[in-house]
Amino acid sequence: MRLFQLTVFLWMAIFLYQPSAHAQSQLARHSALDKAVLKPAVAELGSQVERAPASNTHLNHIPGVTFRSAVEFPIGTTTYDLQTNSSMARRLSRAAEGQIMATWTQGVEQAPSFPDRGTGYNRFDGSSWGDQPATRLEASLRTGWPSHVVTASGKEVVVCHVFSPPVRPYSLRRNGPNDPWIEADVPVSAGPGTVWPRIAVGGPDGETIHMIAITFPVANGGVEYEGVDGHILYYRSLDAGATWDVTDAIIPGLDSEFMAFQTADAYAIDARGETVAIAVFNGWGDINVYKSADNGDTWETITAYDFPLERYEIDQGYTFEDLPPYDPAQPDSLAIFTSDDSGALLLDHDGMAHVFFGQMYLLDEDLTDGGWTYYPATSGIAYWNESFGPDSIRTIVDVEDLNGNDTLDVADIANIAGYGLSLTSHPSAGIDALGNIYLGYSSLMEGEAFINLEDNQHYRHVYLTASRDGGATWETPYDIINEDISLEPDLIAFTEAVFPALARDVGNTVELIYQQDFRPGLSVQGDMDPAEANFINFVSVPLDVFGIVGTEEAVQAEYFQLEVQPNPAHNEAWVSFDLERNARYTIGLYNLMGQKVRDVDSDDAFGHSLQRIDLSGLQSGVYLVRLQAEDKVAVAKLMVR
Repeated sequence: MRLFQLTVFLWMAIFLYQPSAHAQSQLARHSALDKAVLKPAVAELGSQVERAPASNTHLNHIPGVTFRSAVEFPIGTTTYDLQTNSSMARRLSRAAEGQIMATWTQGVEQAPSFPDRGTGYNRFDGSSWGDQPATRLEASLRTGWPSHVVTASGKEVVVCHVFSPPVRPYSLRRNGPNDPWIEADVPVSAGPGTVWPRIAVGGPDGETIHMIAITFPVANGGVEYEGVDGHILYYRSLDAGATWDVTDAIIPGLDSEFMAFQTADAYAIDARGETVAIAVFNGWGDINVYKSADNGDTWETITAYDFPLERYEIDQGYTFEDLPPYDPAQPDSLAIFTSDDSGALLLDHDGMAHVFFGQMYLLDEDLTDGGWTYYPATSGIAYWNESFGPDSIRTIVDVEDLNGNDTLDVADIANIAGYGLSLTSHPSAGIDALGNIYLGYSSLMEGEAFINLEDNQHYRHVYLTASRDGGATWETPYDIINEDISLEPDLIAFTEAVFPALARDVGNTVELIYQQDFRPGLSVQGDMDPAEANFINFVSVPLDVFGIVGTEEAVQAEYFQLEVQPNPAHNEAWVSFDLERNARYTIGLYNLMGQKVRDVDSDDAFGHSLQRIDLSGLQSGVYLVRLQAEDKVAVAKLMVR
C-alpha cells in the first residue's frame, strides 16, 4: 500500500460499464461536477495534519434519549471518526443465546493524536445494552481497527493492530462475559510487521480463527515484503486465538506475481465450517476470491472481476489498446472500471462466496507523480457470486433518485464529502437461517433537503436491501435513517450515517451498527473537519420491511420445472412451471439490478401452469423471471432481443 495524492475528475453523464452483464443506466450528472479534489490519506498518517478547531454548532448538543423504543440505540461515542480506510471489518457479533457484542475504533482525547485510541466495546446481554464505555478495552496500548468474532463455545476474540514500533496485530480474548480480557500479540516474523487485520471464525468445531493482514507499507515507514508493498499474509489459530499454528503465510496466487502493492483495508475474509475465503478489492488489480475447503490448508483462486492490466505498478503507463474496447460509459478513453477498494464477502450455508464492492473508475495519466486519478461521481454496488461464473458482476443498488427526475441532484464536486470512495460504498453483508441475504451500505443523499449548511455537502444515509433467492434479485433499498427507526426524527435531514457493520448471522431482525454525526466527511482525513463527537448506534430492523417472514427458501429452477420459452424472446415469452400442491404463486420480471420491471401474474394453482410475459417496451438484455410459491423462490434467466 502506498500513500498517494490523487487528482480527481468527474463527468457530465455516465452509464456504468459492466463486463458480462446487462448495463443499467445511472442517473445523469450535472456538467458542473467536472472539478478536481485530493483523495484522503490513510488514517494512520491523518493525525499529522492540522485540523480545524472544534465547532460549537447546536447540532453537537444532542438531547438525551428519554423516550421512543430501542429500535435505534446509541451504544458508544468516539471523536476519532474513521472506522476503516476502505472495507468494513466484522464489528458486530451475535451469540447463539442471543447476546450481541459490538466493537469500533474509539478515541476521544487530544485530537489529532488520540493517545487513547483503542477498541470501543459494548454488549447486549439479552435484555439491555451496557453503559457507553468511557475507555478502550486495552489496558495501556494504543490500538485501532478491531475485528470481532464469537466462537461456537461462546469465546470472544478481538484482533486489532498496534501501529507504533514494533507494528503487529494484537488480540483480546475471553471465555465468557464475566471473565477478564486476555491481551496478547499475534506472532509475526515478517520483517516490517503486519497491520489492518481482519478475522473470521470457522473450523470443524467452530473454534478456528482465520486472520489476514498486510505488511507495514513503505509510505508508513515499512518496506516491501517478498516483492509486494503491503503484502497480504494469512494466520490461523485452532484454539480461539490462544496459539497460532500458521503465521506469515503467503496464499498461493496472492503474491508478487499477482500484485505490486495492496491498499489498506481493501480485503475481506469469511469462514463457515471448514470453508474459508478471502476477497481482495485493490482497485488496480483483479477482484479475486481465494477459497479453501480444508480450513486453510490448500487454496484455489476464483476471479470475480478481471482487471485488464496485469500486476500494474503506478506510473507504469498503459494505452487504450491495453484496455477492453472503448465504451461510451467510460469518462475517459483511459479510465478503467474497477473497485473503490471497499468490499464485503459472505459465505452462504453451502459455502458459496458472495462478493460486493463499490464501483469506481480509475486513471493513471500522469506518469511522474506517484499517484493516480479517480472519479468520485461513480456510484453503484457491484455484486457477484460463484454461480455467475468468472468475471460476471452485476450492479444491484445505486444512489436513490429521491425526486424521480433521473438526475443526480448534486450541483458541484465541492458538495461531495471527501471519503475517497464511490457515492455508494462500505458494503456489509449477513445471512439468515433460510439463506436470505442482507446487504447494508452507505449512500449519498441527493437534493437540497440533505445538504449540510456549514460545508454545503450532501449527507449520506445507511441503506439495507435483501435477496430471497440467493442473490438473483434484490429488494427495494430501505433507508434506515427514517422516522420509524431513528431516535430523534427531527434530526433525520441532518444525519450523516456511514460505516455500517451488519451482524453476519441474521435472526428475526437485521442488526447493525453505524457511525453517526451531523456533518458530512471526516476529521481524521479527507475534509479534515473539526474533531467532534460521533455516535456509534445500534439498529434492529424487522425483516418485514423486505416482505420477509422467515419462511421462503431459495431453490433451483428445476424444483418447479420453471422454464421460459422462447429464449431469447422479443415481444413476448411464456413461462411454465409445476406446483406439487394447491398454492398461491407470484411471478415477476426483474432486471439484473434486482429491480422489478413488471408483475407477470399472481394466482392460486396446482399442477402445470403456463403464463404469458409481455416484453413490449423493454430494452435488450438479460432479465430474471422470479417465481414465488410453496414458501420457496426460484429464478430463470430470459434474454430479451
